[in-house]
Amino acid sequence: MTLRALIVDDEPPARAELRYQLEQQGDVEVIGEAQSSREALQLLQALDYDVVFLDIEMPALDGIGLAERIAAGEYGAPLVVFVTAHDQHALRAFDVEAVDYLLKPIDPRRLGATIDRLRQRRPLAERPVDGSLSQAEDPPRFLAGHEGESAFPVPLEEISYLTAQGDAVHLVTTEGRQLQLRDATLTGMERLLPSDRFFRCHRGYLVQVREVAEIVPFFNGTYLLRMKGSRDEVPVSRSRVRRLKELFRMA
Repeated sequence: MTLRALIVDDEPPARAELRYQLEQQGDVEVIGEAQSSREALQLLQALDYDVVFLDIEMPALDGIGLAERIAAGEYGAPLVVFVTAHDQHALRAFDVEAVDYLLKPIDPRRLGATIDRLRQRRPLAERPVDGSLSQAEDPPRFLAGHEGESAFPVPLEEISYLTAQGDAVHLVTTEGRQLQLRDATLTGMERLLPSDRFFRCHRGYLVQVREVAEIVPFFNGTYLLRMKGSRDEVPVSRSRVRRLKELFRMA
């Protein structure tokens, strides 16, 4: 199980040192580096990441501001770890639900503990060699959505989409009702539900294909999906556009 990481730091030596230390962890793959928050936002729009290692003191939009943008759900649902030379920002960092706060120079043992915490927060499904998710042989007919202490069985045909919000996965019905799925991850749901009916359009969203009412062009070659019953708009990340076009026979 490999964590896909983005490093954001305006100092090249700091990025190089963190990349080296992460590579020593064995199951962390650094698939992006950014020297500014603006560049980081472009990378987050283009690809899906499991974790962002983020400096705080950067020009223009600082690390806290970037973490707030990530927490708003515009760029998938990556976890955030702050890596900084200053300890006075710790309280603000945890206000945006950072997983950890590492001080430079980084202690390898401390970084190892952080990676363990990330693994616990981001359980990843094993993937076959081709990168695709294996499907459950006998998919369920219902999912149990919770509201308070009560559970409500929702037939698959009445699901509009699933969304990850922080550590929780929520089910949105065709009538627009939102229920929580307990002990679930979006990746786990993607494995469980039939791939010909449910499309992982974004790191934070899994939609029922038959419930897509309209495909709306967005910016930078991406799209929004307007759902039938709820009329909610769901983002499609750039990395999923090709699959979107295949599903809907788009030119």
